[in-house]
Amino acid sequence: MKKYLTLENGDTFVGEACGDKTAEIDGELVFTTSMTGYQETVTDPSYEGQIILFTYPLIGNYGISMATSQSDSVTARAVVVREMTDEVSHYQSVLTMNSFLKQAGVPAISGVDTRQLTKIIRRYGTMKASLTNQPINQEETQTPNLSVIEEKKFSSQANSETKEIVLVDFGVKDNIVSLLQQENVNVTVVSPESTLQDIESLHPSGILLSNGPGDPTDWEAFVPVIQALQEKYPIFGICLGHQLLALANGAKTYKLPFGHRGINHPVKDLQTGKIFITSQNHGYAVDIDSIADTPLELTAIEVNDKTCEGLRYPGKPIFSVQFHPEAAPGPHEATELFDKFLNTVNGGVVNA
Repeated sequence: MKKYLTLENGDTFVGEACGDKTAEIDGELVFTTSMTGYQETVTDPSYEGQIILFTYPLIGNYGISMATSQSDSVTARAVVVREMTDEVSHYQSVLTMNSFLKQAGVPAISGVDTRQLTKIIRRYGTMKASLTNQPINQEETQTPNLSVIEEKKFSSQANSETKEIVLVDFGVKDNIVSLLQQENVNVTVVSPESTLQDIESLHPSGILLSNGPGDPTDWEAFVPVIQALQEKYPIFGICLGHQLLALANGAKTYKLPFGHRGINHPVKDLQTGKIFITSQNHGYAVDIDSIADTPLELTAIEVNDKTCEGLRYPGKPIFSVQFHPEAAPGPHEATELFDKFLNTVNGGVVNA
């Protein structure tokens, strides 16, 4: 069965339908350079509303396992690959990638020139696209429905000796919660619609602002809550949470031409000179020039394009990073940042 991928600029690619073959969708076409971790990628809430183009030519070769997903469902709207294989070789596999997408009602297209597609996005930037069962005209392409995430709930067993971390869920990945719980803290997840009073009623020891999809300015209503929280609690921002912390302190954000999506992005810590290889998934960034007029300090940059990758609030237990220290998928070089956050929760300082 044929499938048609029509870009906002009118380019059309014809391939074979896979996943949910009958489904037709609109979305924002983005690419990821990750060579592994396709299951984590398509279940990452930061991909809400997006069509994921995998630059790696073979997807599905180690199948799907039970404990690898980063949310309860496939969050991507569709998947584009060069080849989708049903020949699986992994002892933990219980399902093929093709079947996984089909069960989730998510369409996919294979057999297209993903190199050419990636070059188009790199040249013209992220764009809207439609995945259909018949050719369509340019004027028929609809605007993608980039809806906000649905609230999710996590819980852990609290006791009198554990610290209480309140995690504001803009599209949190499960591995963030898992890593925190491994540190023997209680994690309470709340939605961004929570008020300052809602959060304070939980008696937090620290606040984590999670990753999530889309434009950080869509969450401006929560900025005053962050401004109030940072006067009282240690805060750690990840990805979208990093951008929101910047907005709360007067910095600005902007849309990147084609974003950072992959698991091999080098980031330099400006305080130590250390280079981390990081997992990233975002389409917006903090404007470095705008940081000068804020109380924030730049702590890290992306080595390739020199974009902002880290911030801290000198004198306060507050810091943030643009990349995903929890990985899943990706390298684990930056997981020590969770220890750094918990150190601030226990009364430590962000940096000397």
